[in-house]
Amino acid sequence: MIRFYQGRDRAFYPSETNEMFQLRRRQFRERLNWEVTVRDGWEIDEFDEMNPLYLVSVDEQSSAVAGCLRFLSTTGPTMMKNVFDDYFDEPFGLESPLVWECTRLAIEPTIATKWLTPSGQCRATFELMQGGLEVAMQAGVEQIVGIFDNSMLRVYRRVGWSPEIIASTRQITKHPIHVGLWSVDEASLASMQERSGIKTSVLAPDMTAVHAVA
Repeated sequence: MIRFYQGRDRAFYPSETNEMFQLRRRQFRERLNWEVTVRDGWEIDEFDEMNPLYLVSVDEQSSAVAGCLRFLSTTGPTMMKNVFDDYFDEPFGLESPLVWECTRLAIEPTIATKWLTPSGQCRATFELMQGGLEVAMQAGVEQIVGIFDNSMLRVYRRVGWSPEIIASTRQITKHPIHVGLWSVDEASLASMQERSGIKTSVLAPDMTAVHAVA
């Protein structure tokens, strides 16, 4: 199931927050060897201080965090504008309360390989994608923007929610890196539910509404 909360409310979700930042450290520093900031075992950056919206996928049996992602409104500072913009030749300036940026998508492989959807695929990936779409629809968001490589593009296609690529670069790594836009609509949700076999909401029962990302 998916729990979601904003940065200002991290103290109310201490277990989810601790596991989320530790998962990010394992994925981005230890597995991918990215140059990210680690403090007291957490991978955390300046955008975590801008009241983002966090989504965490929680194993209902063990309560362990199986995956996470982060949303920021494009009307404020984002990784697209503040970190990645200079690496892309094509302009992709997106600033709208109807567009959210998605970053720090991470999956815990020790759980993901055991925790599957009715269709036999990684449940955490589907929960994060479906949960992100459900929450964005609740908030009236129309599009989500994010950066990804070709390996993640294949994942998005398997999930059934493929982005429109609006810019690409080879300046960051030797492999292409893309900026993509995802449509937030009922058709996208239906597509993912068809692939996953998860026909009901993935949001925890007490997670009923979200209005906007500050």
